[in-house]
Amino acid sequence: MESVFYLLSSILFLQSLLALIAVIRFARYSLSRSATHHRDQPSAVIIVPCKGLDPDFEETIGALCAQDYRDYEIIFVTESEADPAYATLNKLIKQSRCSAWLVVAGEAQHCSQKIHNLCAALETLDAVNRRAEVIAFADSDARPTEKWLSELVAPLADESVGATTGFRWYLPAEGSRRGLWSLLLSVWNSSALSLLGKRSAFAWGGAMAIRRENLEKLSIRQQWQGAVSDDYVLTKAITDAGQQIRFIPACLVATPAETTLKQLFEFTTRQLTITRIYAPRVWGLTLFSHALYNLTIWGSFVFLVIKGISNHSMTLIALLAGILCLGAMTGAIRVVTAARLLEENSSRIIEGWWAHALFAPLVSLLYLCNLIASATSRRIVWRGTGYEMISPVRTVIWQREPLSDNPDHTHESSRQNRAKAHSTSSTQPGHHPGNSR
Repeated sequence: MESVFYLLSSILFLQSLLALIAVIRFARYSLSRSATHHRDQPSAVIIVPCKGLDPDFEETIGALCAQDYRDYEIIFVTESEADPAYATLNKLIKQSRCSAWLVVAGEAQHCSQKIHNLCAALETLDAVNRRAEVIAFADSDARPTEKWLSELVAPLADESVGATTGFRWYLPAEGSRRGLWSLLLSVWNSSALSLLGKRSAFAWGGAMAIRRENLEKLSIRQQWQGAVSDDYVLTKAITDAGQQIRFIPACLVATPAETTLKQLFEFTTRQLTITRIYAPRVWGLTLFSHALYNLTIWGSFVFLVIKGISNHSMTLIALLAGILCLGAMTGAIRVVTAARLLEENSSRIIEGWWAHALFAPLVSLLYLCNLIASATSRRIVWRGTGYEMISPVRTVIWQREPLSDNPDHTHESSRQNRAKAHSTSSTQPGHHPGNSR
């Protein structure tokens, strides 16, 4: 038995070393690429699907409306006028000098509500603005810097770049009683950073941009029909076309995090359930990696407790210590990199360094639990709506949360397949307030 754990720990040590090399490569790429002001700024539109009032909602919307970009508009989308986000957006749009539209998409029927909202926004865009050359997508809970749009758009001048992407860094709420679970969420989420770089493995839907002609050429809107995941579908379309997805370090965005253990497990399991349907090979590799880690770390620990420590065990203990040290170094490099990229939040990020350095065994255990749970179901609940992913292109909605049960994440059952758009300005070509459908 001891020889088995020697072998497993040797393999895991190598895997941990490769993970450290990957995060060093990510850090070098991210920190060597300084943000700059780009003079060439093609006309752009930001699409922001909203549901409920996320933490710091008004501040995030204000940041999107204050981009340092010459020519851009924003299309905000809600499912219903009854959604609390609708009234707040309406107020903020009227107060802002930015040209913005507010679209009511109605209830989704055969895809996720987010994709339904995105398609409603694109339909509105076709009706009111044919000039826009670039389409960017943002989440309503991730606050960007004022250079976010210009940095996201600039690399698209290179035709080999099919899409650009940012990513999120979860910031645990200060003084929160839920701080431990929020820290665990931040560490869990940050592990994906090593997959990002000049040639990224995926485009994250909360901060991505694509040339409009490319979106139409790749039939993204058609491929979204029947899907739950907007970013997995777009990622596959880009990579199948032989184009690059480029991570933009300046587009790493901070997201407030305050969660309970139940919410943490639901969120993380949902992400991996979606991954199993849309990227089964990625899911399988993730399962292998975390099964190996947990079997080695926890199995060796139990073995040593039962057998006792002897001279013959010192090599195994040294390997396990090396694995934990490599994991701590990997987490610390992520923290330093994120603190450099998110300077306004650097002190809060650095405060949680110890969790990123020490939580690797807990995070891997959480991942394994997520993977086991995701292996047995195709159903998820996302902001009150239940989806069953029959396949990547076929979705059944099996649950809609009643309005009275969830005041922050609402929907309107009486409005279907209807979108209304309102603009703050009609001074630019293509701005004609009115119905888009």
